[in-house]
Amino acid sequence: MSNIANLVAINDTVNGEQVFSVHGTVMVASPAIEPVLVEPRIRHRGGWEVLELQLLDSGAIAPQVLTEKTVTFERAGGTRWKMLEITHAGSQQRCEIRTLEMND
Repeated sequence: MSNIANLVAINDTVNGEQVFSVHGTVMVASPAIEPVLVEPRIRHRGGWEVLELQLLDSGAIAPQVLTEKTVTFERAGGTRWKMLEITHAGSQQRCEIRTLEMND
């Protein structure tokens, strides 16, 4: 699995509006590869939020050199779960989902 470094998951509430966001960095084999986080088509009932890490080849001609890329995910409405699991190539990585609240 391509581990996501500096992985942070946040339920952010600002003036009653909630957003679930995830960000981190991934090492990829080429600058032509873009990491993306997507919701899986089939959801499980495990009691935690799940996202899938996909590595998409842009098709651009680029050297084979390890490259650090930022990966992000954002969804309106937040999540009720306290744990996030990222899956990729049969492996998983987990982190706690933090909660931030700001009111004017």
